[in-house]
Amino acid sequence: MFYPCIKLYSLIVMRKMVLALILCLISVAAAFSISVTGKQESHPFDSAPMLQAFYDEADDGNMDFWSRCEVSLLTVTQGKPLYSWFGHSAFLVTTPDGRNITYDYGTFSFNSEDFFVNFAFGRLWFVCLSSRAERQIEEMEEEGRSVTKVVLPLTAEQKKAVIEFLNSNVSYENRTYLYHHYNDNCATRLRDIIDFTTGGDFRRWAQGIPGMTFRQQASRALSKNPFVLWGLDFLQSGQIDKPATLWDEMFLPENLEKGVMAYYGLNNETVLDNSGNYPDLPEKGQSNILFSILMGLVLGGVSAVLLAFRREKAYFIYSGVVDIIFAIMGSVLLFMMLFTNHDVTWFNENIIFVNPLLFVLAVLSFRKSPKVELTSRLINAVIALLCILKLVLPSVFLQANWPVIIVMTLFHLPGCLLECCKKGRR
Repeated sequence: MFYPCIKLYSLIVMRKMVLALILCLISVAAAFSISVTGKQESHPFDSAPMLQAFYDEADDGNMDFWSRCEVSLLTVTQGKPLYSWFGHSAFLVTTPDGRNITYDYGTFSFNSEDFFVNFAFGRLWFVCLSSRAERQIEEMEEEGRSVTKVVLPLTAEQKKAVIEFLNSNVSYENRTYLYHHYNDNCATRLRDIIDFTTGGDFRRWAQGIPGMTFRQQASRALSKNPFVLWGLDFLQSGQIDKPATLWDEMFLPENLEKGVMAYYGLNNETVLDNSGNYPDLPEKGQSNILFSILMGLVLGGVSAVLLAFRREKAYFIYSGVVDIIFAIMGSVLLFMMLFTNHDVTWFNENIIFVNPLLFVLAVLSFRKSPKVELTSRLINAVIALLCILKLVLPSVFLQANWPVIIVMTLFHLPGCLLECCKKGRR
């Protein structure tokens, strides 16, 4: 009789120790915003070094053919699906015999093997494909998107190198690459190829022109949906808030086209005009502060109204449900920081105050615990400390996460005043 009781007690103590250890690890991750990077994938086929193999200026006897070819940069405006909000870039090759071929680095399929698993872990495998340009233009027409082109002023030798390289790049064994939204996408691959034809001068020129941060550039396309913009502001860390140049900005197809036109002194030609279907992207980065204030006032306002009308039971249930939602978001963020290749989530300041520990606050709320007020004050104190650090050390705490800070502060504010509300009614 005595032994089973001891055993049961030991199991309870052990479970508490394990739970305490887990909470400590989460707390450390929250306190320091640590990230354990996932496995670094290598590119099976990298454009820059492989292009060198095709860059042979020797006359192959077909220089007249190559000189009459035309290599153009195609730029497509945004579409309806989220992944098309940033637009698209492709190369168009026109041959003397009338063929028009597009080379597209932005191809992926939701039906590919393990797509969603790879997406969750940040391994986004895209492929380079070639197709008839006429069919591509028809698809853009069906989607209501506009298309423009800039004919690149390349020599016969450069055209030969680029076209032969592209034909090799679309072969089955060479076409796959590891996509990165900011550093390696459908636009940056073309940017790098164009730079190679200039002997690196295009890059040197573009890096001398200061630009907006990745976050500011992305906000131009994402501002059409403030919820999506807020969600990505939450997930993406200060990795995308570092100073950038025009070279970096050319991850957006629109910026690549503008950069190419400015560098060569060229104008674009309209291939397909559907400009009335989608508004042009804003010229400047878009702020989500007003939306965040409204969102925070709504979340915190519901709590304030429930407390004002003495609906404490409803308040605790409401707070617990919202805390569970934020705890789930924090769990997703922690997973992405610790176990994936999504490097734009690493070292994310938001994990300090939006993390799995909010599950504990939710439980306290459901139990109507007096510790809810103390916990809410602690969270807002942590946020206040972070704000001070961001103002004092802006180069260290550079993450532009004010929209998230505003929402969390306003939501937890009524909880901080819970005890005051109780005393006022006595």
